[in-house]
Formats: sequence, C-alpha cells, structure tokens
Amino acid sequence: MSTTNSVFAIPEPIRKFFSLFPLHTYPAPENPYSKQITKPTLWIQPPRKLELDGQDYFSRDVECLKWQAYLSLRGITDFDVRWDVAEEAGVGGHLPTLQLPNGKLLSTLRIPMWADTVQNSSIDALEGYKDAEARDESRAWVSLLEGAVHSELEIANPKEHTLASVLSEGPRRALETVVHPPPAPLSGISTPFPPSGVQIPSYPVHLRYRKAIQSLSDRLGTDEWLLGSSAPTALDALLFAYLYTALQSPPAVRREVERHPNLVNWESRVGSLVTPPKQDDI
Repeated sequence: MSTTNSVFAIPEPIRKFFSLFPLHTYPAPENPYSKQITKPTLWIQPPRKLELDGQDYFSRDVECLKWQAYLSLRGITDFDVRWDVAEEAGVGGHLPTLQLPNGKLLSTLRIPMWADTVQNSSIDALEGYKDAEARDESRAWVSLLEGAVHSELEIANPKEHTLASVLSEGPRRALETVVHPPPAPLSGISTPFPPSGVQIPSYPVHLRYRKAIQSLSDRLGTDEWLLGSSAPTALDALLFAYLYTALQSPPAVRREVERHPNLVNWESRVGSLVTPPKQDDI
C-alpha cells in the first residue's frame, strides 16, 4: 500500500498489518446465458450419470426430462441441452428454460407456442388425441402421474436444496400437497410452536404407486402411444419422464415398473426417440 500521494501517512505498524490482508480483484463470474449459441438450447438439471460420456443426456429432474421428451416427440430435434447453470437461474427460479439463438429466454409455459411457430402448425382442439373422450381421459392420467407416481419418486429420490432454492418462489408443489390423505405436521399440535415439518408414511404412498403403475400398464397394453393415439402427445412425454426416472430409482421403486414388460419396452423405444445432441463445450 503506497502513501506517496496521501495527505496523512499511515503508521508503519498499521501498514504492516494491512499487508497481511492484500486486496485481490477477480473478474466477474461468467454468465452461461451470455455465451453465443447457434441453435435453441434447453437448460436442464444435470443427468444422473455424467460419467457415461455422451450416452445419456436425460435430466435427473422429471420436469426437465418431460420437456426434453416433449420437444423430441413433437419432431423438434435440432436443439441442444445444457446443464451448466444453477436451477435458480432459470426463468421463474426453476429449470428448464429454453434459450433461443437471439438470446430470448422462454419459460415452460411458452415452449408449446414456440414449438407451434417452429413447425408452422398448432395442436388441434383434440390436442393430438383420437377423440374428445381420450382427451378428457388424459387429464386423469396426468393427475395420476403427478400425484401417486410423483410422490413415490420424491420420497425415493430426495433432493438437496440450496438456500436460494428454498427461498425462491415457483410452481413446484411440496410433497405433502400430493399425498392423500394430507400428512399431519410434526409439531404444533399441542405445543406453542407453529406447525412445521410433515410425517409422510411411506407404505401408503408406495401402495398407491404400485396401483398406479399397474393401471398404466393395463391402459397402455400393446398400443404404440398411450390412449391409442396415432402420434405422441404431451401425455406420452410425461409418461416417459416418469418411467425413465422410476427405472433409475432405488430397487423397490424400479421393480414395480420392471414387473410390466410392456412399460419397460415402451420406455426403451421412446427413449431412443428422445435423445438430442449435446452442446460440445459443456
């Protein structure tokens, strides 16, 4: 520290003390979104098995994987996937986020509209299902997947939460909101402290999961797509995301799917249609 141009000289003992704590200036952290991209890029949570070195780009997160599958099954394969960004950096504080070559960021709510623009066509009033009855039935299967199946996967694959992810607001639902009946709080019943935490019994959740998988197997049967559609729908993308995640889960969860060869074969076939190319510089 120099005092040549200083009006007041710093005493030598203090100057020596300050020298023990030198001031270092570091460059600002690089913003991944600022990197130049040449094609639409879907930012996702990372895959489970990065050591596969190019064999598996499926996100470990069901929501991210659903949108990977959605784009591919809609016939949009000219896009990259990247995961070198924190979840909180996504639009709304959550991934996935689609980035366009012009730098524009799209939330999941806007991805279907973008897909319509790319294909110069939109999904019809039946949303790709064979009739109105199948379209209405699809709502029940979405509820089953996002309820019974999602609850089991959340318990079997607990996530590590950062402080930012806990404080950020977003559309993700807490596990207790999809468990039936709703679990009682761990505290606050007979104490002066407010209710906090939940005690979620695992067996009833697993039983509902088992019945849900059985129902999905029965409904799929030997059809090419769920509900007998002639082409993949958003429901098929959702089903693939949950089946893939279940097959990557602990044995008790994985075995329930493996009991049904039609589900295993369907997941493998659809998986071969979903895998997109990966950005080279991840």
